[in-house]
Amino acid sequence: MDANLVIDGVNNQVEMETPNNITIKGILGLLMANVDTENEENVNNNKKMVKKKVISLGMGDPTAYSCFHSPDVAHDAVLETLGSHKFNGYSPTVGLPQTRKAIADYLSRDLPDKLCADDVYVTAGCTQAIETALSILARPGANILLPRPGFPIYALCAAFRHIEVRYFDLVPDKGWEVDLNAVEALADRNTIAIVVINPGNPCGNVYSYQHLQQVVLTALFRTTFAILPFFLINRGVRTFFYGMLWTIFS
Repeated sequence: MDANLVIDGVNNQVEMETPNNITIKGILGLLMANVDTENEENVNNNKKMVKKKVISLGMGDPTAYSCFHSPDVAHDAVLETLGSHKFNGYSPTVGLPQTRKAIADYLSRDLPDKLCADDVYVTAGCTQAIETALSILARPGANILLPRPGFPIYALCAAFRHIEVRYFDLVPDKGWEVDLNAVEALADRNTIAIVVINPGNPCGNVYSYQHLQQVVLTALFRTTFAILPFFLINRGVRTFFYGMLWTIFS
């Protein structure tokens, strides 16, 4: 990138460069560029080097790969809805009533206490859900516990709300489990939330019920309440609240 630098009244053109490997996207590109995609395979009883396409699971845009495209039934449903001219106005801020009821019915399948439409708040993606939750929880002197490595949007939203961020490490030798000792050391009465991502992003780990229970008990012992955006509800059918905020009060 070129820029003009004025020194003693003289306009000098200088070249400014930003390393492209300091961002997540830049690092991902560097890794993908150095992945060995050639594998030796038997083709018609002859050994041959076969080049395979690598699918990046770090892509934020799933449409980049055909295998992740939306199914035709979803496209048809959207087109039919647009063509009906019944849903072209502004929708309720909390979501359409029929949408909220459908979500409540789906999530209630494995819950002892059934949800209703009024229990559901629909957001435009997980980012808005995180922003909404933190705006409600934010207060002077508050802090939030975040996993490291983890999804960066939590720290950004917390900084915007002037919430102190405290990181606890995930232990690679234990399947990226939460460092419970770190959580206990970091948490205090000003801790408004602890974020547990399950299945893990970006590590891809899945926590056991027992470990999640330990995390909850550790958090509740030290804090007022905990937020678990991706939470395993019971020992039976596994229900994950993807993108929803499940608040547990002490």
